[in-house]
Amino acid sequence: MKKIWSLLKACLSNDMELFVLNNKSKDGKKKSKALPIVIYCFLALCMFAYANMFIDNLKQTHLEYVTLSLFVFLSFILTIIEGIYKTGNLLFNCKDDDLLLSLPIKKSTVLFVRIFKFYLFELLFNSVFMIPAIAAYAVNCDVGASFYVVSFFMLILLPVIPVVISCIIGAITSGLASRFKYKNLVQIIITSIVFCLLMYVSFNLNEIIKNLAENATSLNDIITKLYYPAGAFVNMVIDFKIMDLLIFIPINIGLLALIVFLLSLVYFKINTRVKSVSSRKSSNKAAVIKSNSPMKALIKKELKRFTSSPVFITNAGIGLVFYLILCVSVCIKFDLFASMFSSQGVKITEADAALYIPLITYGLICFASFLTSITSSMISLEGRSFNILKSLPIETSKILLSKVLTAVLVMIPCIIIGVIIIFIFFNISIVQLLILLVASFVLPLISELVGIIMNLKYPKMDAQTDAEVVKQSTSSTMSVFIGMALLGLSIFGLIYLKEPLGSTLCLLTILGIHCLILFGLLIYMKKKSVNEFNDINV
Repeated sequence: MKKIWSLLKACLSNDMELFVLNNKSKDGKKKSKALPIVIYCFLALCMFAYANMFIDNLKQTHLEYVTLSLFVFLSFILTIIEGIYKTGNLLFNCKDDDLLLSLPIKKSTVLFVRIFKFYLFELLFNSVFMIPAIAAYAVNCDVGASFYVVSFFMLILLPVIPVVISCIIGAITSGLASRFKYKNLVQIIITSIVFCLLMYVSFNLNEIIKNLAENATSLNDIITKLYYPAGAFVNMVIDFKIMDLLIFIPINIGLLALIVFLLSLVYFKINTRVKSVSSRKSSNKAAVIKSNSPMKALIKKELKRFTSSPVFITNAGIGLVFYLILCVSVCIKFDLFASMFSSQGVKITEADAALYIPLITYGLICFASFLTSITSSMISLEGRSFNILKSLPIETSKILLSKVLTAVLVMIPCIIIGVIIIFIFFNISIVQLLILLVASFVLPLISELVGIIMNLKYPKMDAQTDAEVVKQSTSSTMSVFIGMALLGLSIFGLIYLKEPLGSTLCLLTILGIHCLILFGLLIYMKKKSVNEFNDINV
């Protein structure tokens, strides 16, 4: 037990850096924890509002408890999605394998620690949904002490089944993928499809809530029969029986123990094969060495690193996929977007498309650019090889520029394709088209400069997996929130400057502001970023 605790402490101490911002001031500890708490509270408040919406719709039929089963099932689905997305990086082919497996520790203990670490992260993820749902139910309904007891144990045990399923799917996927050359493609496609479905759900949330309320009884029956924890939770809330709880607890603990045992039989075989596949690149053919300019060589290196990581590709590319889907959707179903604007008090008809489409397109470019941050992970992904990069006889400014240009080369073609699609379908003037094309270069540059600046300020050079850097690092979190702020301000400007200035002048004004931001970021990069790059030590 002492070895397990020490190993857990060592593994988690590094991962928990996500929840701490480096701050060298005296009161840094208080400040460092503020941002993660604010983010968590914001998400929890959103979930609390959604839970209240469900309960308000269900009060008339006295079926408030259905909210709990819906949130249990929602957290189950999202935890599995997130789990499958991370399992391959958290369990297999970790960078610390050689170190851990050389220690005098049982291999099953190493596997248990990794699964338990996975469980702890999913518990935190689950709590964002379940704590607000439990709180909303407690506020709106009469509950006794047993409700809080049941809710406590449910909160702890609900992630177990999704984690078990994710581990099984992750093991099967990794085992099969390790036999093929292009093992990342399936994972990327599946993740993109899932996010597209989530986007569809977000656009149709109001109708979904009404339909759920109308079919609450039948839906609850389906959920509780399909998913045992949802049924157990609802049954214990409605009619608490201590035996139900005493049965539920050992079932979940037994499942966790069972998956550790079963995975221990095949885990290390799969892990060895995954590592061996990545090194099968030898050939009997004579090597052909091509010389490139330093900048071209650096860009090729960054592109190769980008395309070798499914987590990196999916995280960076999902915003661009959404952007293209939205551009096509605007062309095919403009009335849907018109109704969305009309619901905000702005009446738009198809006859007004020529006036609003340039603004909508600019807004979509902002969405694709500011919510896609590739460079926010590029420094951290260098890991232990960062000192090699620093030792190259190349100017630091060129190294940083190569990372920004690589990210921009990935983004700009997708953004321009979207602009061209809309230009073909709608009557956009040449001046407006030129503005949109210039924006297609300026906005990605802003986003990627912000990303590289954040990564230089908050590098995570000792991550064991790509997922820790791409999904669980301070720099990527900060870049996303700065991007969201820039997106919100841009949309605000497009909405409120359109009437007094007109479409074309409004676009020019917003583009001018963005050019000033870009100019300021370039000055900052020139003055500060080279020193920050040189100060990083691994």
